[in-house]
Amino acid sequence: MYLSKLKIKNYRSIKDLDVDFQLGKNVIVGKNNAGKSNIIKAIDIVLGESVPTYYKYENITENDFYTCKITTEEGREKEQRTNKLEIICVLQRLPDEALNFEEINKCNGFNKYVQNKIYRPQFRIDEYRFDIDDFSNEEIQPLFELDLDCDDSSSSSFVDTYSKQWVGSKTTHKLKFEEELSDKYEFAYVFRAEITEEGIKKDIRFLYREGQNNAWQMAFTAPLRNELLQSAIIPSFRDPNNTLRINQWSWYGKLLRASIDTDHPELVQSFDKLKEASEKVFANLKKDINHSKINVAFPDTEISIQFNPDSKIDVYKQALIYVDDGFKSQLQEKGSGIQSAVIIGLFNYYTKHIAHQASSLLIVEEPEIYLHPQARRVVSDRIDDFLDDNKNQVILTTHSIEFITSAHDSLNIILAKKSKSIGTEATNTNFSSPKEKSILIKKQNTEMFFADKVLLVEGGEKYIIEAVASYYGITKKPFLGPNWLNEKNCSVIEVEGKTEFWKYYNKLQELEIQNFILADFDFFFRSLGDFFTKTSWENENIQKHQELNGELGKIDDSLPEDLLEEIEKLKKFAEDKGFKLDAKKVRREMRKSIRLKKFTDVPGELQGEVKALIKDLRRKNLFLTSGELEDYFTENLKNETNGKHLGKKEIPVFIVSELLEEPSDIIKFIDCDEYIKFLDIVTADIIDPSTINVSKQEEKTTSNVQ
Repeated sequence: MYLSKLKIKNYRSIKDLDVDFQLGKNVIVGKNNAGKSNIIKAIDIVLGESVPTYYKYENITENDFYTCKITTEEGREKEQRTNKLEIICVLQRLPDEALNFEEINKCNGFNKYVQNKIYRPQFRIDEYRFDIDDFSNEEIQPLFELDLDCDDSSSSSFVDTYSKQWVGSKTTHKLKFEEELSDKYEFAYVFRAEITEEGIKKDIRFLYREGQNNAWQMAFTAPLRNELLQSAIIPSFRDPNNTLRINQWSWYGKLLRASIDTDHPELVQSFDKLKEASEKVFANLKKDINHSKINVAFPDTEISIQFNPDSKIDVYKQALIYVDDGFKSQLQEKGSGIQSAVIIGLFNYYTKHIAHQASSLLIVEEPEIYLHPQARRVVSDRIDDFLDDNKNQVILTTHSIEFITSAHDSLNIILAKKSKSIGTEATNTNFSSPKEKSILIKKQNTEMFFADKVLLVEGGEKYIIEAVASYYGITKKPFLGPNWLNEKNCSVIEVEGKTEFWKYYNKLQELEIQNFILADFDFFFRSLGDFFTKTSWENENIQKHQELNGELGKIDDSLPEDLLEEIEKLKKFAEDKGFKLDAKKVRREMRKSIRLKKFTDVPGELQGEVKALIKDLRRKNLFLTSGELEDYFTENLKNETNGKHLGKKEIPVFIVSELLEEPSDIIKFIDCDEYIKFLDIVTADIIDPSTINVSKQEEKTTSNVQ
């Protein structure tokens, strides 16, 4: 069983929303205030913890009704609150899934409408069903208009034809749960709340059917909820006392009750001793509060205070969870990561060993909250373990890529966003091709959100920069040391392509994380203009680049006349031999081969202006090298890689994994001068502590002299 569809109308930021879920992992993403939490809260209202006082439970207030802006006759704009909201959850039963009638039979029964026998006595009793396709207002309105009491004389002629039939497990119920539900594979809950003069009126309908080709049968109440799909919801605000609420209806309460033998001899003996001890401890207090002059209670009543419950049945309610991670304390005193992991693990244990249901639903809001990357991965692993090869269902809301890194086809991404006209919207998408999945499975880049400084590189330069940084920290600025990148909380991030720099730059600027871009010189021609367009860069740099790029483009796009003539000859020769040659494509490819890639390719009369612009960009932490990475390979490296057929991205890995025995070896294989200049910019604000000490000592000496 899993939640397959959610429909929400007029709830909080949601005017009208449809979301499709699937078995396995479903991830709701979107920026802050997009309405992700409201989607989770809506599910919680219908599928969350079931309590007998559900209709009295204050899970809906007037502030939960959607508010929109309208224009009055006078032309003024004002807010108007809707007076009805609806939440619909559809559950899908798996083809080979057996319902847990052991739990279902513990529930109260419900009634449904059936046709009276007097009209068609020769046939079985016909059920009154509803054709509902998309749960529109018109389709679900009759569900709430029908009267529960068919004996009401004021009812329409409908009640003369149909009457109620009870379904349940009691002997008085005409139809048993097993008979009614065994062949049903879709279940729906239709919840409605309405603001009336008497207050907020709430109602819920339970629907079920054999499959998509059948009409829905309606039950007037919804006693079956967690019995069909056991759910656990962990909100963004972690509160174990609330999430692990102990009562006879919660999954955690059921877990504890099933695990405790209240007649265990040692437990009974301990209870007796504790009760005897509590009577001694509270003897004086008991005497005082029961004194006639105090009158704490009514006359002829006596108050006693004890440490343990008087009934063994309630002993499970006193259970506490302690965690020892070097310091033993209660779960609620631990961090969010431990709390989440423990709750998920306990729910996983409950669903596998206590509930014995085919599948269960786990909902976690922002599992990454307050967690560093490693702790996120621990919680992510717990979630994957709960999924149990997608036998269970998980719904997450997140801003963190750790929880959407999956190569499985079952990953369902739901993008939540908010528009002014209709509030929160949701769009489903799946990552099917290997190229699409590669976006999700790359985890390393998320560490940039935890860095004080981020060094953005195109690709393989990441490994070169990290190696040069170690050399730099030993020889150029020894006070840094070889591991200064980690010690100074710096991350080197490969953006995987020149056209990707602007995405990372914008996000880091928004988060006010200091960042530095290292790009090849051909970035100047191919992507710098697009980078300027997509970032809030200074206008004078943009204008100057446009002017220079225009001049350089004229040179770049031209081919010699004699070369063009040779291409045409080649085309004619191919056609004479019966082959087709695309001369335009040949010219385009040849232009690529002669495109300006190094600073030395720039004509002398323009070099001064290009150099001035590059210098200005470096001052703003955008560092363009004078060539490409290959231009900095030494003869030693060329000899080492000769005949090895290594690709462009493989060579940097080969250098750091095979050739470097110590940090200083990097200069044997790479001309590091420009990379060192880049690191000078990165470390410009990192001060040598010994210099600080000297300055303080000089200041102290000067003060003494004075």
